Amino acid sequence: MVCWRCPSCGKVSCEEDVNRCGPLACDACGVSFEEPETLCPVCDAPNPWTPRDSIHFWCRTCGTTQRYLSHRSALV
Repeated sequence: MVCWRCPSCGKVSCEEDVNRCGPLACDACGVSFEEPETLCPVCDAPNPWTPRDSIHFWCRTCGTTQRYLSHRSALV
């Protein structure tokens, strides 16, 4: 999972499918956003996640790394 902060309500949502396409829906408020509109859950930078390798994603602004795990997200 890769987690992101909703730009509408500020709550954190997580996505299980890191290869998905299309809009992401906030788990808290239900509003849909395109991936470039989502925020880093740590520093609130817009559209922060870049694949580092096959299982790691990192925020280009604050350097926070998330690791794809099958049913949970781990901030490394």
